[in-house]
Amino acid sequence: MSAEKEIIESVEKAKKPGTFKIMDVLQERAFPTEEVEVYLDEEAAYLASQIDDQLKEMQKKIDKSSDASKELKELNAKYEEIVAKKDALVEEIGGSRFVFHLTGISEGKREDLYELCLKKYPMKYETDRNPFTGQGEKKEINDPDRDKYFTNLVWQAHIAKIVDPSGDIQEGITYDEAVELRRSLPLSATTYINNAIEKLRTATAVFLMSVNEDFLAKSSPGTTTDGSKPS
Repeated sequence: MSAEKEIIESVEKAKKPGTFKIMDVLQERAFPTEEVEVYLDEEAAYLASQIDDQLKEMQKKIDKSSDASKELKELNAKYEEIVAKKDALVEEIGGSRFVFHLTGISEGKREDLYELCLKKYPMKYETDRNPFTGQGEKKEINDPDRDKYFTNLVWQAHIAKIVDPSGDIQEGITYDEAVELRRSLPLSATTYINNAIEKLRTATAVFLMSVNEDFLAKSSPGTTTDGSKPS
């Protein structure tokens, strides 16, 4: 189920007449989810991408060849041979497929994680002189270690489970596993996961805003607990 569909279903459920409990809606199980497929066989994936380029070039030659030419028959035969190689590589790549199941977290939980980072890596400042006024201004010093620590905590919080190629499941990950995953996964995989986490953050914000709007509407004067006008 897509994150957008889950948002709509969760909000619609919250809007049904009856007793409204905001905390029931804010449970983590109601947050949007996302699945990211990760393939660890980088070599096979690279070879498959090269074959794609070959097939595109061959297709151009096929399109330019006349229908009855000997060259066209040879090109078609070569094309099918390369497609078979690609199919074998795709099957090989499939054997290295891991599915990461991500779930949204509240902005409050995200802030709590950042507070942990500030405790471990307190904010530091340097004084920079304003060239126009000549006065000293306090400027925050960027801390790469704090940024890495925060990202690892965010991965740990968002990754609910991982399914391996055989279907075996690991529920959640530890902080140390988050560190190792970010260090060892292919760049494409870490990019996909980071993008999915940001997508979930946006989807979660939309979900919570929708729920809060409904909560305020049901709590406003002039309505009963079932949403109808008082008699």
